[in-house]
Amino acid sequence: SSGINAEYGGLELRDKQRQNSEGDNWLNGIQYGLYEILGGKHKGKKILAFRGTDLSNAVSGGMTLLQDLSVAFPAHGGPVAPIKLAIKAAVKATWDKDPDFICGHSLGGLIAECVCGETGKPGASFNAPGPWGVVPSNNLLTGDKYDGVKFEVHLTRRDPVSQVGSYMGPDHSHVGSPIWHDGSDHLMDPMIAEFGK
Repeated sequence: SSGINAEYGGLELRDKQRQNSEGDNWLNGIQYGLYEILGGKHKGKKILAFRGTDLSNAVSGGMTLLQDLSVAFPAHGGPVAPIKLAIKAAVKATWDKDPDFICGHSLGGLIAECVCGETGKPGASFNAPGPWGVVPSNNLLTGDKYDGVKFEVHLTRRDPVSQVGSYMGPDHSHVGSPIWHDGSDHLMDPMIAEFGK
């Protein structure tokens, strides 16, 4: 949104990791972009943004759909469940890239919340399923470093993905108390437009 870019001077992509059939990219467990904030009070700070489900090519489509499916039953795959491997790869990328903030949308938001639990990095998630599962053995949030960390959770009221979480509901399924937005769209565009107002 132009309002957000004006306030923060824009973002510049500094690094990225993709999942596709080029070279060894098919081995990547996650996709991310590392951005630098170009202006405002956060000038020079870095944001590591984790990508959610990506159907743009067969490799990322297959990988992220397996990760999505394993969110529902991560205990069945043990330590090699696709979502657990993605979280492990995201924690490693966070330690390696040392961003100031982390974030993600949908599957990427769940990953960002789990990374916050392991690293204590502040950030935000958008329209993400909660990492605390309906069944305790399915909890994906295993770290305990999120307590007291500035991490915002933004959810859309009628978005089905935003409703996924523990048996206590989405208000008790995330690393922070959700900030609820009106609407039913799972995509980021309506939320970004609201932030830019």
